Amino acid sequence: MAPLVKNTLDRFLSAVHPTAPHVFSPIKVGDMTLSHRIVLAPMTRSRSPKEEANDLNALYYAQRATRGALLISEATPISATGKGYPDVPALITDDQARAWQKVTSAVHDKGAHLVAQLWHVGRVSIPDFQPNGAAPVSASATPLISSRAAAGATARALELEEIKAIVKEFGAGARRAIDIAGFDAVELHAAHGYLIDQFLHASANLRTDEYGGSIENRARFLFEVLDAVVAAVPATRVGIRLSPFLGTHEAKDDATPELFSYVVRKLQDYRLAYIHFSEPATFLKPKDAPVDWHATSQLNQFIELVKAPTKVLITGGYYHAEAELAISSGRAHLIAMGRPFITNPDLVLRLWNGSELFVGSDPTGMYYLPGPKGYTDFDTLLEAKAKKFVEASTKDADAAEGKANGSK
Repeated sequence: MAPLVKNTLDRFLSAVHPTAPHVFSPIKVGDMTLSHRIVLAPMTRSRSPKEEANDLNALYYAQRATRGALLISEATPISATGKGYPDVPALITDDQARAWQKVTSAVHDKGAHLVAQLWHVGRVSIPDFQPNGAAPVSASATPLISSRAAAGATARALELEEIKAIVKEFGAGARRAIDIAGFDAVELHAAHGYLIDQFLHASANLRTDEYGGSIENRARFLFEVLDAVVAAVPATRVGIRLSPFLGTHEAKDDATPELFSYVVRKLQDYRLAYIHFSEPATFLKPKDAPVDWHATSQLNQFIELVKAPTKVLITGGYYHAEAELAISSGRAHLIAMGRPFITNPDLVLRLWNGSELFVGSDPTGMYYLPGPKGYTDFDTLLEAKAKKFVEASTKDADAAEGKANGSK
């Protein structure tokens, strides 16, 4: 961010916003003190060849960082069996953790906080990403009915000793994230149909041992993983992401209210920094939806179970006015935004100013292609205005020159 923009935003963040005073207000989240409530949502961008974070990644996150902000990293695998997408930076080894240091340093230089999202994809993988081309692993040997299934991605049920090993890998990944990579906190990815979510949902978990059957048994893996994480990292530096009702990657359950009420209630014992909910109504939201569209969200039954000091973070279809209403009404403490941050690296400043957002499209898949295009090449508000000024000045100069030539 250019110094002028940084100084301007710093000045704004010390003032009371006229229409979004709650969004642009400070808050303590675990060990982190934030200056506003807009969070960069985790988004896989596939820009890390050899599974290591690099200078381009550092630039991407730094572009989107503001003083006192909270950014959540793209999901990062903690296990060799947990990979499922190309060119994703990992936390499986100490060397991979050290590669993340350039990213965390770039974000810290902006005065912001960076959280590592810890990930195991489970059955949402294909043999190409697995050690020795083996089948992906999951709670049970259940197929994923999707394009990935055509590539031979029917899962293999984890053995008991393998479950214990993955639990340890989550703990080790958390330790690497904090002690080596320099992240400020970690977020346990227990959502969107990935491995922990597969254990939670009856549609993917057909086990008959202590990890299957009852809600308590299906949640056992989640809490064993969480125990390993908080043993490696203080609970004040741990968050968790959940996605009740979303059904991503076919993770569904007929007893969703009972399942997630049990999970959220039990999470209160840990006094985590935050619980990150994915809004299930996101994909149903009409373009002309009213500002209070989310007020009757199915998430409300779980949000009301969250007690201090744990904060509530929600992602999915919330922008300026929706974010202010959600926070002012007490439904959330923080709002994460994803796609708007892709094309608007200075999103926080644009929202403060009420400036128009650049709405990009991705017809060629450039958001996930190698290199800076569609990743770090989007203009800030100041850069866009400067370009328009130069274009207008050039046009005026050309017109003046043409008029002068015509008068000779």
